[in-house]
Amino acid sequence: MQVIADALYYNASLTLNILQKLGIATEVFNLWFQMLGQTKKSGARVNFKREHDKKVCCLGLTSLLPLPVDQLPGEALERVFKAALELLVAYKDQVAEAAKEDEAEDDDDMHGLQTDEDDDEDDGSDKEMGVDAEEGDEADSTRLQKLAAQAKAFRSHDSEEDDDSDDDFSDDDEELQSPLDEVDPFIFFVETIKAMQASDPLRFQSLTQTLDFHYQALANGVAQHAELRRVEIEKEKMEKASVTAAS
Repeated sequence: MQVIADALYYNASLTLNILQKLGIATEVFNLWFQMLGQTKKSGARVNFKREHDKKVCCLGLTSLLPLPVDQLPGEALERVFKAALELLVAYKDQVAEAAKEDEAEDDDDMHGLQTDEDDDEDDGSDKEMGVDAEEGDEADSTRLQKLAAQAKAFRSHDSEEDDDSDDDFSDDDEELQSPLDEVDPFIFFVETIKAMQASDPLRFQSLTQTLDFHYQALANGVAQHAELRRVEIEKEKMEKASVTAAS
């Protein structure tokens, strides 16, 4: 599905025409929406679990929105629009959660460094006070045993509760590189909607009138986040320019 989503992003009209000529367009999109809707008991998605997978699907779905009515009828447009909104929100939440985890790991690293320094100071104090160094070794050994036991218990729990676990946050995302890395899906979505509104206002109006409060709220949230991303991206560019100039 990611291959099709990629193709839709680069040329939605051509990709859809090919799928229709092959007679598999309806089958492909039904399967895609079915996969998007599948969740575990915990509510986590069964498919498209990585950030990259979600992003590619968001771009592919969004690229369908400007297609004319003869290629994307009103009912299909509404379905695609809602699916794109839901996936964008899921992607935003996953990115935010990953950022929190990275921040927590950085805090743990700093705490670990501080603890090591304190241990060194304590070792010196113990020697000066005549405390047997073996007591410190025993404490360290006990601590390691506890950590090992916790890690073992966590792995056991993780394997037993696989159906309820959320493994969306995969390290694989850090290794993936793509030309799409520079494309922000929120900004792309908002710009696509604005272009659609300008080119076919009646179709846009018909779409927005079918949305209930829930999807209107999602759309407003995505639009607000897109503006936030614009500011963040501009700030990142300025910081990179400053570093380059300084070097």
